[in-house]
Amino acid sequence: QRKLPAHCTALLTATCAMAWCQVGLGISTLLNYVPVHLGSAHQAGALTLMSLTLATLYCTKPLPSSLNRGLALARRVAPVH
Repeated sequence: QRKLPAHCTALLTATCAMAWCQVGLGISTLLNYVPVHLGSAHQAGALTLMSLTLATLYCTKPLPSSLNRGLALARRVAPVH
């Protein structure tokens, strides 16, 4: 197993934290009958979460093509059910 670099781990942590913040913000927005300031904060949080998600996806690049071919061959030989 390979370890993720520290900056990728930090991005994953930030993404998870932001997702939970979005959940809390969304619930509080609905419970307060959608005030403008909470609705705007929720929209800004969504943009932040999307940006963090894209950065995390970029940071955790896919496997090299040689490993992908090996995984595809292994799936053909022993399909996962």
